[in-house]
Amino acid sequence: MSTTYRSHRAAARTGAFAGHAAHARGGVRKQRTLRTVVAVTATGLASGLVLTAPMGAEAQAALNPTVLRGLHLDSATQKKVQAYDKYRTREETQREHADEALAFARKQLGKPYRWGADGPSGYDCSGLAMAAWREAGVKIPRVTYSQYRQVKRKVSLKDLEPGDLVFFHGRSHVGIYTGNERFLHAPHSGARVRIDKLGKRRKRQFAGAVRPGAPAYKEWSPSVKELVEKIDRMSAEKRADHKPPDKSRTPEIPPPTDTLPGKTDILPDKSPSGTPPDESRPEPRPRYKADDHEQKTPGRPSRPWADYVGPLEELTVPGHTPR
Repeated sequence: MSTTYRSHRAAARTGAFAGHAAHARGGVRKQRTLRTVVAVTATGLASGLVLTAPMGAEAQAALNPTVLRGLHLDSATQKKVQAYDKYRTREETQREHADEALAFARKQLGKPYRWGADGPSGYDCSGLAMAAWREAGVKIPRVTYSQYRQVKRKVSLKDLEPGDLVFFHGRSHVGIYTGNERFLHAPHSGARVRIDKLGKRRKRQFAGAVRPGAPAYKEWSPSVKELVEKIDRMSAEKRADHKPPDKSRTPEIPPPTDTLPGKTDILPDKSPSGTPPDESRPEPRPRYKADDHEQKTPGRPSRPWADYVGPLEELTVPGHTPR
């Protein structure tokens, strides 16, 4: 048994009490997550998207059952589709957890290396990795050898992603990959938590990598992937058809007049110009013209109005004599 391995075993025993405290914090976090899952489930059922709450801290978004039934798939194909949907959901959840773990690890930069410590004032290499992923809600072992052995997803050097654990020196040392060929770690006694480059020397010391929280890698046929993507598109179209009404318009603001139904029936167009007549004002009476009447009466000559009246001085009222 190597000296490094014995030191990590001793570190595990030393951190036992801290592990109980972390377990208590994890219980509170699980209760909080369970309440969130219940609330999200109720919201999803109201919007037509079915959600399931599996055992653990993850909430899985299932495929739309209505769309799935409408495709009339055989039982074998349907099982493959549901299995791939569960797999990709766990992959997406793992990426979110990796961002959380890496964000926590970055906040520890500059803290001193302390053998057997897992925070908050100091860390050793495996204690920092465990604390970071514990903050993200993923439980991993305390010592480096167990971390590599018990995490299911193994990763090659060329497939590293941010949040992966990278091991060196026969897996006696571990760091957290940050991307761009760099990793964050607690190096050794007398040093502080820092980010180093994954250069040629470190690559020669590389002893493997794992991806906490991710399912074991599995190949899926292109036909299953295309079928799931088709179900996603059909589900999105179905949700768009049942979009809730627009609540941005307040009752005080009337809608545009061109959107009112039956507008042309309320105000019929009877005027030559195309604008509705003003019914509040009566139309003026036509003025009588004697000449027009005379001209329109056939067989009668046009006569001036003076032929029907005498001189103004001879016009008198009955019983009245002119002066």
